[in-house]
Amino acid sequence: MEQSGVAGLKIDQAAAVEVIRSVPFCTHEALADMVGVTHDVARGWIEMRTVPSVKIGRRRVINLARIMADLSQGKTIFCSGDYGDE
Repeated sequence: MEQSGVAGLKIDQAAAVEVIRSVPFCTHEALADMVGVTHDVARGWIEMRTVPSVKIGRRRVINLARIMADLSQGKTIFCSGDYGDE
């Protein structure tokens, strides 16, 4: 699977998973920095519903707690459309 905003996200980096455990939400810029992609790719993941997000105030943030729950259940590949608007 190609790693892009359209095809999906594959998490297999232990360091990124460690960072995710410490906070429940983050911006797309923070997630991009954690997993080593551009900010535009991370924004595309939100727009394509590849990662779970919630709107807090005027800003849409990534729901890291939901990602961690999915990872603990064995999910390793996140594809476009996996998450509806939450």
